[in-house]
Amino acid sequence: MTSDGKPSIRPLYDEAASSPPRTVDVSDPDFDGVTTELEMDPTTSRWHVRATSISQCVEKLGDVWSAAAQEASGAELSRESRDEAMADPRLAARMTQSQSVRVRMRTSVLTLVVVAPRPEISERALAAINALHQRHPSRAIVVAPGDFDGPSQMDAHIYAECKLNNSSGSEMCTEQILIKTGGELSQHLSRVVTPLLIHDLPVVLWWPDDPPFGTRQFSEVVGTADRLLVNSGSFNEDGGKRLAGMATVVSSGVSVTDIGWLRLTLWRELMAAMFDHPLLVPELEHIRSVRIDVARPTSTLRVSKAAFYLGWLASRLGWEVERPLARADPDDDYLHGAFRRGRREISVELRPVRTTLDGAQRAAGSLVRVDLEATRPRATVRARITRQADHLLATADWNGAQVSRRAGRLEPFDETPFIAEALDSPGLDRIFEGALACAVRLVSSG
Repeated sequence: MTSDGKPSIRPLYDEAASSPPRTVDVSDPDFDGVTTELEMDPTTSRWHVRATSISQCVEKLGDVWSAAAQEASGAELSRESRDEAMADPRLAARMTQSQSVRVRMRTSVLTLVVVAPRPEISERALAAINALHQRHPSRAIVVAPGDFDGPSQMDAHIYAECKLNNSSGSEMCTEQILIKTGGELSQHLSRVVTPLLIHDLPVVLWWPDDPPFGTRQFSEVVGTADRLLVNSGSFNEDGGKRLAGMATVVSSGVSVTDIGWLRLTLWRELMAAMFDHPLLVPELEHIRSVRIDVARPTSTLRVSKAAFYLGWLASRLGWEVERPLARADPDDDYLHGAFRRGRREISVELRPVRTTLDGAQRAAGSLVRVDLEATRPRATVRARITRQADHLLATADWNGAQVSRRAGRLEPFDETPFIAEALDSPGLDRIFEGALACAVRLVSSG
């Protein structure tokens, strides 16, 4: 520490590039030190802070960026290090005319809050955050709530990084805050999250696991967010009640993005493209039945994706729910329901199938096949989409003659591209909301 109480930071490039990684400790009598670690690559700087209370977390965030700014603006570069920096276009762009280093600035465009009650979920979330940090620099807050009935406690690790962007040459500074809570703080996560939000930046709440819609814990923390990111494919049980909970969040004014819905994009595009054929456009008004085969690797039949797909068809074609999905008798594995448009009834059937898909593609509730039939005097249309491994094949027959054939490749199971898509599209998705409303009515037992 200097005499005025400011942290003492060593020069940014005061040693040869072949030297081992450098660390600088900023001591604190009440706390484990603030450590600045500079990698062998001089274009990256990292800091790590640990805190045990919310107020301390806020304070240490300020300390980190004060130390970063002082390091950047006050470094005394040796001639050798200065020549090395000026020879690298990425580093030279950060030098002022006096050959000092420009002051760093945080480049966050949003605050991403992740609720991760299990360690494997935290790892998933951090992997996605690290993959997206250049495209969507953010303050990422990963909260791992512990035992509700235990002592009230908090343990936070703050990681900050400044790295030169290889393409633009600009420096990007981001933060990751990993927090474990216990007791009352686990019940009221909004008390942990709210003080750490960046003013005037949008807040995205990502709940990778099965969200407890309707609970006080969920309601309080979702109240801090502008957008909720979930995955209906991970909903427990059949998923029907969770769809209703998600619809309640939408009705409260929070924008919702569902990775399960995004995974249906290719299924929707192929069906819509088939009915762009001139022979098939008039047949949309004569659809009589829809049948969907759903993967069921276990005893539980998850219907959320199939319900979303049916909800999309209904909302776009003006169908109303006539009969919600239900079993015809207790021993029947199939679910039956119906839509109505005017005097025409459209029957619906969901069939669980044991799939031969491997690995992650075997996810319960995944669509395996969609069959749609339209009939009227002198014309019968059968449109189908079939999944084989990671490909979809869509065909349509008009009076027995094939008039359309299309194929597409599904996205990998990795959720990172879908998260990026959600962050790129912050507005409301009216098509999704319409499909959700129809899906909720279709799976309702009331």
